[in-house]
Amino acid sequence: MESNSPKDTLVRSQETESLVKRLAGPSSGKAGLAKDQTEINRIISDASKGSKFYENEKKKDKEVTVRIEKILKYKEEAFKNLDVAKVEASMDHLIEQLEEQRDLTQLIVHVDMDAFFANVELLDNPSLAGKTFAVVGKGVLTTASYEARKFGVRSGMAAFIAKKLCPHLILVENRHWRYSEISDQIMGIFHRYDPDMCPAGCDEGYLNITAYCEEHAMTAEECVREIRETVFRETKLTVSAGIAPNKNKPNGQYQLDFDAKAIKAFTHDLPIRKVPGIGRVSERLLEAIGIKASTCGDIYTQRAVISIMDKQFGLVYLLRTYLGISSNTVQAHTREERKSIGAERTFSTLHKLDDILAKLDEVAAELEKDMQEDGWVGRTITLKYKLDTYRVFTRAKSVDHWVSKKEELYAVRQMIHSSHLTNINILLDWQRPAPP
Repeated sequence: MESNSPKDTLVRSQETESLVKRLAGPSSGKAGLAKDQTEINRIISDASKGSKFYENEKKKDKEVTVRIEKILKYKEEAFKNLDVAKVEASMDHLIEQLEEQRDLTQLIVHVDMDAFFANVELLDNPSLAGKTFAVVGKGVLTTASYEARKFGVRSGMAAFIAKKLCPHLILVENRHWRYSEISDQIMGIFHRYDPDMCPAGCDEGYLNITAYCEEHAMTAEECVREIRETVFRETKLTVSAGIAPNKNKPNGQYQLDFDAKAIKAFTHDLPIRKVPGIGRVSERLLEAIGIKASTCGDIYTQRAVISIMDKQFGLVYLLRTYLGISSNTVQAHTREERKSIGAERTFSTLHKLDDILAKLDEVAAELEKDMQEDGWVGRTITLKYKLDTYRVFTRAKSVDHWVSKKEELYAVRQMIHSSHLTNINILLDWQRPAPP
């Protein structure tokens, strides 16, 4: 018999609402939508029902529900004899210690190209101006124009679902070579202002402009304005930027005052989902323990709960998020910092083993080529593959010798125990420079 206790009812209602929200993805809650969010969610849910994607998302959502039930049970037991006031006082002391780490001396800028892929296509094809269009690859959207986003269309969405939301949507095939070409040009501009800038993808990055501003007697706002004007002048593309004393991204184009009080005021109302590292699963788990407004300010309110569930949520990380304290070290990732090197292929569903092995051979050959160019070898081979049901399998194998040849990488074929594959990824971990 199904339980009707308030806690069980809460879990079931969360499960239903969370599945719809999960299917809606990042489009859920976006401002400026031309359609009602409830209508967008319904269209996405109806279009997805019966598909392998829907069944996989439903399965994942149920798994999260089970995790929530365990967390709520643990919380209930832990709170029975807990001195909440004492724990909160201890957390306040920890917050004071974290505050001592705050450094407001550095000028950190997060630069992010606006709808990069879409605007590159618009640059090369002006007839797309003002139209609802999206860039698509292998049936999945990589970006959408701002006009299309008003209908709930977003990156990562299946093209057929996007068409349900916006029947007049224009689909443009992606051109990765072109995006890479423009990206190199943009990164070159960013490097003029910070030679050690840290790319965060092909269209965004973090810059420490402290030295540049001092050398050129500029304010941060003047420097950022110059960066944006330079990018537009040389590429005809626009870039948004956020200025802050550390490298946590502000929302859009914004300058955050270099003051602890102003920073905490900003993060207090910041949706928890906007924090790097907090995805839809973490958001739902946090909502379950009381961060219902889904804002960083609730982290402080629920600090006692989070403290006894440090293992599940990461206490210090969340408190630093609430305080708006992050690293202010900006530097490019070096080759030595890389923990793995890999190659990947996404394709239409493959049913026959021979076809799967042929694709695996292609991936192994590409990885061998990259390893030879970079001069790396390794001892742990990881195979990751996805089925057309959206289930992902990961298998790892360690060997007692250095691996660098395609034939050795191809040996992971023995770890494939399924058909109906749509993606193959081979990673080589525990690297070191190849011996002379």
